[in-house]
Amino acid sequence: MSKMLSVTPNDDYTLLVEFEDGNKIVFDMKPLIKTIQYAALGDLTRFKDIKLEEKAVCWPAPKGEKNVVPLRLTVDNMLFKIRE
Repeated sequence: MSKMLSVTPNDDYTLLVEFEDGNKIVFDMKPLIKTIQYAALGDLTRFKDIKLEEKAVCWPAPKGEKNVVPLRLTVDNMLFKIRE
């Protein structure tokens, strides 16, 4: 899999992921947001506050929130979920 160039969070809780080889995927986060690990992303403002790493999308802990864990979703996690 090639490097992610950009990730766009959408109002419908999907991510548009664009890769350097020209491929694009739309990843639906709604099923994951129903899980305990990603439940905090149910807040659309937090969902849209993303940071892109080479092979992962990250949601940092909100500023001033010491007890909130940063979240991370790798390309491999996305592809595994798509195949389910």
